[in-house]
Amino acid sequence: MHFDSESTPGFAIGRIAYLMRTRMAAVLREADWPFTPEETQALITLSDVGEPLSMNDLASRMVRDPTTVKRQLDRLVDRKFIKRSVSPEDARMVMVGLTPRGEKKLQTVLPLLDELRKSALQGITKTQLAETQKVLRKIQANLTQAAKE
Repeated sequence: MHFDSESTPGFAIGRIAYLMRTRMAAVLREADWPFTPEETQALITLSDVGEPLSMNDLASRMVRDPTTVKRQLDRLVDRKFIKRSVSPEDARMVMVGLTPRGEKKLQTVLPLLDELRKSALQGITKTQLAETQKVLRKIQANLTQAAKE
């Protein structure tokens, strides 16, 4: 059996993810931003949610291993971009949330990342993008379900 990597979504998604991460790292470096794309993703995720999340919930939303996310958060805590706290519902659960400093500083790089997004989507219609996002969410759901089985 011949395996055609060009027709396999995973290979295409992997290449695009690599290119996006590389370009995002360059944009952040040019802006003298002190964090990696992954650390920045944690900040953006917390900003989007608008409230503290448990470490596991944040890792799940980022589709990352909780241990890896914890290490990434350590630098963000040290720089006072996020803070850890104990969950009011369960004292065993660590919550993480953006600090006002973190939110304010994040707003300085979001326009740069939005320009990168626009550049990546050049020539793609809103309909094409919506359909692509729908397909990608379905692939993610299929893989998430398969991992549970």
